Amino acid sequence: MLSALATSLQGILPEIVLCSTIVVILLSRLSFPRWIYSPHICALLGSIVALVVATAASRTGTSEFFGGMLIGDPFGNYFRWLLLLFFSLFTVLSLISGIPTLAFATEFYVLSLGALLGMCLLTSANHVLLIMVAFEMASLPCYALAGILKGYRKATEAALKFAIFGAGSSGITLFGFSLLAAVFGSVHLPTMSRRLAELLTQFPHTEISLLPLVIGVIFVGAGIAFKLSLVPFHFWIADVFEGATPEVAGFLSVASKLAALAIFLRLVVAFGHPLGIANTEQTVPMPASVALAPRVAQSGVMTKHAEPLAIAALLLGSVAAITCTLGNFAAYPQSNIKKLMAYSTIAHAGYLAMGGTAVVSLLSTSATRAEPALAALMLYSFVYIFMNLGMFAVIAFLRNRLGSEDIAAYRGYVQQEPLVVICVIVFLFNLIGLPPFGGFVAKFAVFATLADAGLWWLLILGVLNTLISLFYYLRIAKVMVFDSPQPEFQTPSTPNRNLEKIMLLGLVVPLLVVGLWWNGLFDFCRAAAREMLQNAMF
Repeated sequence: MLSALATSLQGILPEIVLCSTIVVILLSRLSFPRWIYSPHICALLGSIVALVVATAASRTGTSEFFGGMLIGDPFGNYFRWLLLLFFSLFTVLSLISGIPTLAFATEFYVLSLGALLGMCLLTSANHVLLIMVAFEMASLPCYALAGILKGYRKATEAALKFAIFGAGSSGITLFGFSLLAAVFGSVHLPTMSRRLAELLTQFPHTEISLLPLVIGVIFVGAGIAFKLSLVPFHFWIADVFEGATPEVAGFLSVASKLAALAIFLRLVVAFGHPLGIANTEQTVPMPASVALAPRVAQSGVMTKHAEPLAIAALLLGSVAAITCTLGNFAAYPQSNIKKLMAYSTIAHAGYLAMGGTAVVSLLSTSATRAEPALAALMLYSFVYIFMNLGMFAVIAFLRNRLGSEDIAAYRGYVQQEPLVVICVIVFLFNLIGLPPFGGFVAKFAVFATLADAGLWWLLILGVLNTLISLFYYLRIAKVMVFDSPQPEFQTPSTPNRNLEKIMLLGLVVPLLVVGLWWNGLFDFCRAAAREMLQNAMF
């Protein structure tokens, strides 16, 4: 028993480091005078140590911890490593930008570390109870972070809206999971997956109604769609991003999306894998409702239990297309850069959902064919960190210099700092998906999986949305490069200007490296995806 506990504790060493960092920050505030105490440094060192521990603890193979509550596999370790890498960069950004100030830095970092802890647990959650606890651990601090600026009306409004909508989504998710638990008689994901396969082999000669199963899946999907900002659960994000600081908006845009994507893919594999393998020798005529997913069947027939996956792919693909289109069109008229990035986040959630659609569709044929789709989303997640955080870092730095977050305030900024503008253009090119950067490779990998799944209609819509995004992303570059600066345009002197440029360059370099040498990272992601698929059912 003690050896099992030691093994389990070893599997969550990065999370233990994060908890220790929170304790150190709180105790340091009580123990040291203000001129010595620095929550910025404590948070930065804690995140770096956790990142190093997570890197050193990474290993192949799959094992369960704490009686099956957590699962240790390369897939979860990869997303946990991404979250810790992001938080290290996020802490550097907040240290350089000056928000949080020392007056509320303790609260800021305790809340953000608490949210990160929940997100890390979410990536490896293997039990419905832990999924809900991790969801709340990740969400509740974010509500407070959105309104961290006291006395700022928009921040207070953003926090209130975020908390209300977040509570509603949590209730929906919990109700969905309760229905699934009632159907399967278990809240352990592998056990639920096994019982789903057993249920399918007995269908239609089973006394269990499938209606609670369908409703449960829809409700759980709705809750995760809120976290990913998919239509029609996207309405909170624009107001929250506008009211929050750029640093917090970047945290919500990247970290929460990565954690939600990780648990979404894990649930897709857990419940989609049995549908794809059950009774594969039994075939039925392909219904017209799934004609948009031709790879699901061969010669006009499909496996008996692949039809739900094809219908799910059609539904998810439709949501992805609408999300992407709405995000891109809504971003175009925005004059506030944070609101523009909010709708950009919605659009990229649509691209991620397109990759998820490919995973669902390919699972209906074989797990092997779903590997590239999962790997493409993992690659996209890596690139997403640098291009999104880079843009929010630019917004924070220019806010300090120009005192504005309106795009019009950036007019002619290339005349003041051409290096900063070059970095901005690189981030914009990655957000669009233009070569030779990592954003192009990531988006191309996702689009390639759509072609492999035979989802040509979704691929065409994805390409068209990429073309639409050109207009509002390049409008920012046009304002900074070609527009004439205002007569009174004068950037104030800031002590951290050189550090700001170093950080922006540090975020640009990985995007260029991945754009030119992406094979190694993609192969690693594919190996992690393969192991998760192989161990989807114990």
